[in-house]
Amino acid sequence: MAKQMLLYESVVPITLERHKDWSVEKGKNFSYSASTNACPLMVSEFRAAAATLPVVFNNAPDGAIPVVIMGLEPEKSRLVDAEGNWTGRYIPAFIRRYPFVFATDEDREKLTLCIDEEFVGIDRDGKTGDRLFDDEGNPTEAMNTALEFTKNFEIENRRTKAFGRLMAEHNLLDPMNARVTESNGETRSITGFSTVSRERLKALDADVVKSIFDSDALELIYLHLMSMTNIETLAEIET
Repeated sequence: MAKQMLLYESVVPITLERHKDWSVEKGKNFSYSASTNACPLMVSEFRAAAATLPVVFNNAPDGAIPVVIMGLEPEKSRLVDAEGNWTGRYIPAFIRRYPFVFATDEDREKLTLCIDEEFVGIDRDGKTGDRLFDDEGNPTEAMNTALEFTKNFEIENRRTKAFGRLMAEHNLLDPMNARVTESNGETRSITGFSTVSRERLKALDADVVKSIFDSDALELIYLHLMSMTNIETLAEIET
């Protein structure tokens, strides 16, 4: 089955009728992200992610999308081992949110909590992991935690989109073309992403720089620029 969106394969609204006995075990098996070499990153995660991973951008019609690079080959993460263990220091919220996600109606006013029914951590008999509903049919603490996390993710996503629009508005991004040397001596080109142009950043008018600084975007830009050295760290991970 073709994935409907990154990571997700079969997204279904959570209902008592369908999911009353289901349970979910999260945080142990990350094999669902093993074929993902990059994922969206929220602005609130920049500092933690940029300490060990490259933070770059994807271009979109309504502005740039911050992403974190997790692998140097297409459709392959270097942060998930053969047993599905996460081997990196930081796990992006996009990965932690899975298998839950919100669906919106046509007016984008109503949010419905959904689950990817293909997630390996689902137990339809409710014997392992955390139940979604208790015996009386009420949402469990685990379900409420997933709902709150997904709500917070949506709030952060709006802030992140505003930052991406700012990057596009001031034309600060250039196509990325990096070359790294693997631990085996092989040279690899990294393309398909964008990075901030230091020259255009320096050329901004003083009032524009102040507005970017006041919005905390300047700190995010420098975290992104400093994180680029982490490409070499990824290259050193043996696959």
